[in-house]
Amino acid sequence: MALYKTKGIVMGSRPFDETGKLVTIFTSDYGKIRVIAKGAKRPTSRFGGRVETFTLLELLIAEGRNLDILSQCETIESFQKLRESADGLRIGFYFIRVINAATVEGQKNSDLFRLLAHSLNRLKQGEDLPKLEKFFEVNFLRVEGIFRKGIDPAILIGEHLGVDVRTWKN
Repeated sequence: MALYKTKGIVMGSRPFDETGKLVTIFTSDYGKIRVIAKGAKRPTSRFGGRVETFTLLELLIAEGRNLDILSQCETIESFQKLRESADGLRIGFYFIRVINAATVEGQKNSDLFRLLAHSLNRLKQGEDLPKLEKFFEVNFLRVEGIFRKGIDPAILIGEHLGVDVRTWKN
């Protein structure tokens, strides 16, 4: 089994088997990937709270036949502060959801990774939410190459993704 190392932001997880989780991670080097975190649901797991949404991790991943396996991870930033506010969570999940909908598995996009990490960091620091939301949307559109001045960014994002993202903000 070959190993690879990368940084990534956890976008979400779901149960995989009795003790494992299937974790979706947006990485700087490999784009969106899904990995199995074996034993992550056990109380004594070495992954435990590390594979929670928003967490920025240093990852060591083993290539598997169908799905890759999380071998080790180290927390760089948990973004705990944004979890303490309903508005912070709402905006954070909005960022994650937009990135998730706009990317396909295995397609590297370093610019989107940096945008997501930077936006979550500004959110953690308590920046004005409407201003930060606009910053994220405009820069997302620029990275995707579809920014048009004078048009509501949420409408352009919605057209790009094929869904009304304005409902994701509530």
